[in-house]
Amino acid sequence: MHRATKLFRIFGIDVKLHYTWWFVFIFIAWSLASSFFPHYFPEYTTTEYWIMGIVASALLFVSVLLHELAHSLVAKAKNIKVDSITLFFFGGVASISKEDMKPSSEFFMAIAGPLFSIFLGGVFYVLHILDINGMWTAITFYLYQLNFILAAFNLVPGYPLDGGRALRAILYAYYKDITKATRIAAGLGKLFAGFLIVLGLVSLFSGIGTGLWFVLLGGFLYFIANISYQQVVIKSILDKITVQELSTKPTIVSPTLKFVDFMKKYGNSGKTTFIVKGKSFSGVLDINRIQRISPKMKDLVTVQQLSVSLHKIKTVSLKDTAYTAFKLITTQNIEILPVMHKKSLVSVITRQSLTNRLMWETKFHTIRKRKA
Repeated sequence: MHRATKLFRIFGIDVKLHYTWWFVFIFIAWSLASSFFPHYFPEYTTTEYWIMGIVASALLFVSVLLHELAHSLVAKAKNIKVDSITLFFFGGVASISKEDMKPSSEFFMAIAGPLFSIFLGGVFYVLHILDINGMWTAITFYLYQLNFILAAFNLVPGYPLDGGRALRAILYAYYKDITKATRIAAGLGKLFAGFLIVLGLVSLFSGIGTGLWFVLLGGFLYFIANISYQQVVIKSILDKITVQELSTKPTIVSPTLKFVDFMKKYGNSGKTTFIVKGKSFSGVLDINRIQRISPKMKDLVTVQQLSVSLHKIKTVSLKDTAYTAFKLITTQNIEILPVMHKKSLVSVITRQSLTNRLMWETKFHTIRKRKA
């Protein structure tokens, strides 16, 4: 997730904080200090309410972090790679590699978070009824409720919520078809997202300010559910195709070629991506990524200086799947990917060729479904 700052590393997992977290942290602290705590515990001063609000808001996000950490530790126990946990506007998200995950692994990983939230809710409830300290009693009153709510919300059987992931795992085990399982789970997720949006709109028209939160959350869940299903469809299509099937011979340009001469030769060719190669392959060039160059520099700067170095690019082989190429092109935010064989450049695969194949396969699949 972009614009996230690394806080620390625990169990080999980077914990990051997205800048949007601060907006929610401040909002929750303010709403607790100005409304929640004064309503349930009217005996405190404004300063004390703010102290309780800030502490409770911070501990809420610690609870969210522990919820995501529970997912991550189960994943690591199943030998699944976990890169990071990021706290952001809508809570937290763990960056977990889901390639070829077994249904049982996804199921246990999915329910680990809500189960730990239930455990935390129980801990805070016990601390609340012990009534050790007045302010602490108020804080734990809020935290035990929020952890139970967090668990209940995440157990809703709609993807991408934890309950939806568990449902997808069960459906995947039953149907042996990850695409079908995701379609059903994501469909339920979109229905739940639609319910949240409608609930939020009704609340807004009724003068309840929290309605906006439901609208935003519903929209976010709908977007993620839709994207998640699309990603599974893309994987199911491109996993069956090799890089060799979609790779083409590249247009090669000399690294010493001046930019002004390059534009004279290729400016109107319709081509936008090139391989930079002298005695050996050195990088790739994408015209659309070249920033504006001053007239004086056009006669001086070379193609080599404008290209992305080979050392900065992860490449593929002819035997790799097209989905592997798609992931690398997407994550590296490039348009052309070198195809290597025994450390030598043999061809390239482009974002456009992958997109065209996806469109063709999707259309062909739709036509076949209609005929069937």
